[in-house]
Amino acid sequence: MVCHRDPRVGRRRTLLVTLATALLIVFSPSAAAEESEDGRLGVSGPDSVPRPGSRVRFEIVVPSDADSDDIEVAELDLPDILAPDAETVIETGRSMPGEPGRRAVRVRIETQAARPGRAVLESFLIRAGDDEFTTRPKIVEVAIPGSDDKIPFSVEWRTARDYIYRNEVIPVTLVIRNAVEYAFPESLELSSPDSGELIEVQVSEDIERREIDGRTLLTIPVARYLFSADTSGRVTLPEVEITAGEFEELTPRKALEVRELPDEARESTAVGGFGYDAELDREQIPEGESAIVTIRVSGVGNLPFLQIPGLEAEDLVVTQLDENADIEPASGGYRGSVELTYRVTPRSTGMHLVRVPPFVWVDAHSGELRRSTAPAMTLEVTEARTGTTEPEPGEAELTPLSLDEIKRIEPANRYRRPETYLWLLPGIIIVLVGISGIVPKRVGAFPLAMVLLIAAGTPEDFPDDRVERALEAHREGRFEAAVAAYDTALQDRPDSPGILYNSALALYNEGAAPQALYRLRQALRANPSAAELSTALSRLEAELGLEQQPEPSRLPHPDAFVIVALVLVNLLCLLAIVAKRLRGGTAVIVAVFGVLLTVGSIGLAAYSARAAATPVAVVGPESGVLRRIPDDGADPWLRLDPGTAVRVLVRHQDYQLVRTGYGVEGWLSSDAIIGTIGTPPPVRSGR
Repeated sequence: MVCHRDPRVGRRRTLLVTLATALLIVFSPSAAAEESEDGRLGVSGPDSVPRPGSRVRFEIVVPSDADSDDIEVAELDLPDILAPDAETVIETGRSMPGEPGRRAVRVRIETQAARPGRAVLESFLIRAGDDEFTTRPKIVEVAIPGSDDKIPFSVEWRTARDYIYRNEVIPVTLVIRNAVEYAFPESLELSSPDSGELIEVQVSEDIERREIDGRTLLTIPVARYLFSADTSGRVTLPEVEITAGEFEELTPRKALEVRELPDEARESTAVGGFGYDAELDREQIPEGESAIVTIRVSGVGNLPFLQIPGLEAEDLVVTQLDENADIEPASGGYRGSVELTYRVTPRSTGMHLVRVPPFVWVDAHSGELRRSTAPAMTLEVTEARTGTTEPEPGEAELTPLSLDEIKRIEPANRYRRPETYLWLLPGIIIVLVGISGIVPKRVGAFPLAMVLLIAAGTPEDFPDDRVERALEAHREGRFEAAVAAYDTALQDRPDSPGILYNSALALYNEGAAPQALYRLRQALRANPSAAELSTALSRLEAELGLEQQPEPSRLPHPDAFVIVALVLVNLLCLLAIVAKRLRGGTAVIVAVFGVLLTVGSIGLAAYSARAAATPVAVVGPESGVLRRIPDDGADPWLRLDPGTAVRVLVRHQDYQLVRTGYGVEGWLSSDAIIGTIGTPPPVRSGR
């Protein structure tokens, strides 16, 4: 696998790392040539920068008069740019430099420069008799042969530990080590690992610094990957060829042990830190409906590779609907959540137990086995009910509205009545009087305007007697007679939401459920803000098992926007007269503000009226057959239950193209539709 870096990513990271380096340099305290007295011994090295093959000698002077047999030097962990060359030499009976009278032991360590680079000879222990001494870290540099003391950078893989579990996801980072100035590679190429997968991610890391010998060494993150191995045994992170400036370096391989998961965690293959829960969307459903169960695992770890336990349910049909993952790279792997969604459909009424098996995973930090359980859920399935408006326990019964309640939710529909716009007269009169400046001669216009406005606000006659007769039959349970009486009243008030609502309840109790739902949607179109109407529609659709129905329009009635617009127009006229007396920019601001408010209100009124007229059809009285093409000979595709609401997109001969609440589109015969609510859909010509 060859990874070519995105130059945009490189530029962004270059800018961030450069800034961080600059801050380190500006705000870091300057180091002295020698560290403060801390009991540690200094290490002297070569006077010039050696080349590969050169002998490199380190000397340590130990203040002690011990014999050579009493001197013990701990085994050195030499950096990879050095190799041992000869045995350590110990010279006793020496004098401390600058202190002739003080005895000392000189320790000489002989090494050879193995390859160019910069590294650190870490502290080590020297025992002299009963005393112990620790050396200070020492920077070691080996230059490129034939160069003017040029020292290349070194790159290595950095991991939190030297092992990984099978299918675990761990972060691995390429870093430039022991740099004395900022460096970032122009190109980076790596081959595929012998097993597993490397995915580069954009997770920021800080530049590390270390002060040694008065110099600052930087550890600079170059690239961050998420690594996973799918086989046990050993896996090797590949060599990486990096080019930066005039140097080309090859990162050494890094071996990792891949361990098998404990038996209890092999089913989930989960490593990380997780939370586990499950939920049931409804605790009670009528027979024939379904409930939704969601199982969720969240946290940080190998989320893309998880195997989430399934459901355990008796006498229930379990169907997996979807699997959703919302994850992003993080410092410990992937962070986020994974969800499984199931539909459970009961085969019988009664109480049903839905169980979710425990979720077991390995804690990535401690290596311990963890187990989470989700509580068992109980689903109650009741007998299906149709053709009745009896309430569930705790719900109010759906009863017909009284005459006063019908009038209370009756919209004035002023936006449809021409006389409504006579409310513009006061503003017009104000403008005329203000322009002419002759108030007495125009006073007679005000009584005329008020008479016209009062006439505009006079409500139309309401069919009280017909509604009362319908209510009487409804309360006595004579639903057929009530429906006939409501139909008579609707001849005078076809858009009355209250009469349509009462008629819908009577139809539902008579057994004509699809027709009832159609009239409820008609009522909601006339008055979207009436809570009684939306509650009844939701209740009846739920009782019939109709799910994912198109929502009725929830916009305010257009009357609200028209009234606001009329008030603003009159106010604008008044502002125009006031602005006439103002000067300069104030008058312009007042005028522009008034115009914007008026235009906005008129636009909202038009949009509300348009939304209220969106065509929605109701299937019935029998079920409807959805076809892929508008032809009686086409094979049936999907069957829609009576009462299903659909949005009508276009008409073609005897068919209508509809879209269900689930977003499914198809052609439905006009004979299968009770009626269309809203503006008739456009007609498509041709085949």
